[in-house]
Amino acid sequence: MSALPATVPVAVIGAGQSGLAAGYHLRQAGVRCVVLDAGSEVGETWQRRWDSLTLFTSAQFSGLPGLPFPGHGAHYPGKDEVVAYLRDYSERFHLPVLTDHRVLSLRRDGDGYLLTTTHGDYRADQVVIATGAFGAPRVPEFAAELSPDVPTLHTSDYRGPTQVPPGTVVIVGDGNSGRQIAGELAKTHSVVLSCSDSVSPPLPQTVLGRDMFWWMSVLGVMSLPVNMQAPDPIVGDRVPELVAVGRIRTVGRITSAEGAELLVAGGERLKASTVIWATGYRTDWSWLDPQMLDDAGQPRHTEGTGALPGSHYLGLYRMRTRGSALIGFVGRDAERVAAAITAAAHGTTTASPTAEGEPS
Repeated sequence: MSALPATVPVAVIGAGQSGLAAGYHLRQAGVRCVVLDAGSEVGETWQRRWDSLTLFTSAQFSGLPGLPFPGHGAHYPGKDEVVAYLRDYSERFHLPVLTDHRVLSLRRDGDGYLLTTTHGDYRADQVVIATGAFGAPRVPEFAAELSPDVPTLHTSDYRGPTQVPPGTVVIVGDGNSGRQIAGELAKTHSVVLSCSDSVSPPLPQTVLGRDMFWWMSVLGVMSLPVNMQAPDPIVGDRVPELVAVGRIRTVGRITSAEGAELLVAGGERLKASTVIWATGYRTDWSWLDPQMLDDAGQPRHTEGTGALPGSHYLGLYRMRTRGSALIGFVGRDAERVAAAITAAAHGTTTASPTAEGEPS
């Protein structure tokens, strides 16, 4: 698209994997929509990730509805492959994406919604908020107590080992991102990995020659409601073997900082040449209508159906299942949302959509 009409039936906010999947299903249903994105190109968020990033889902489980991820199904795609795939997906299905259209605010307006964007105000009958589960980088409050002489960066700013000065790197956070980066830096640096109190269950990349996500799909794990408190599994973790050969040292949870030192629960003090915060992201929903938020400032919804009529969400962390924010599984939620939007537009009730992306 080259311009946004003053009024659209459906506005999808965000052209990541969730927004593109929604656009696909809406186009398939014959519902006119527009997909708005703040970036200058589709896939820009992925392009900003570190250079060696690979998905922990194989290509077989990394495709969006209607288009398998290219290459051998057992291959684990890198971030550049993901960017190329998302751009090809958008173009192949002629999705009505408008880049450089950041939505500054979304407000209820009569029986529809008013979107204020960097290109003016527009109205939509229904909206899909598909901006993802993770917004601004999150660092612990005690980070402010660390000496400014110690270089720090969040995983969102990390690109590769050459960016990190020589010496001991302390990585705070032992999720999939922290562990991938620790494994990469162990080749060139002395690495200390701070682990959280809750133990993330390790999962092998493959079992009996099958991808772990094949097994979880077959067993129905990816379709089950999930406990928000349960830690995410670590998939294909190389840290234990690197610890065993002395390339990585693990410590407990870091609780505070004093000058140039980080304090570990139990009393150990660490001096780092560089600190990398692998501490995740925080959401910022201040641009949404206050009526759309609960007392904690989070979206009011039930499995993606917003509390206000005509509002829908996609790609939220564990919105319905463990796969709600994963590229290869978000299509299921997108199909449900598109069915609800189509039904509302036609004044009918929704039918249960078919499962998307089942293993073969």
